[in-house]
Amino acid sequence: MTEENPNTVTFEDKEYNVSDLSVRGQSLVGLIRTVREESSGLQSRLTVLQAAEITFSKELEEVLNEPVQEEVD
Repeated sequence: MTEENPNTVTFEDKEYNVSDLSVRGQSLVGLIRTVREESSGLQSRLTVLQAAEITFSKELEEVLNEPVQEEVD
C-alpha cells in the first residue's frame, strides 16, 4: 500500500479512494498508516540509540587505554 494523499491509497498498482472503502477497509488503512508512523518513529529512536552506543563505546575505549595512575597517600 502506498499513499499519494490522505484520501487515496494505492494497493497493487491500483488507486483507491479511502472514502469508497468499507468501514473495515478504512479501518485497515488507518491501522497501516499508524503502524508505518510508529515504525518510522522507532527507526529514528534506534538510530539515536545506535549513535549513543558508538559514542559511549569510544569513550570507554579512551578510559580503558588511559595510563594507570598510582594513588599517592
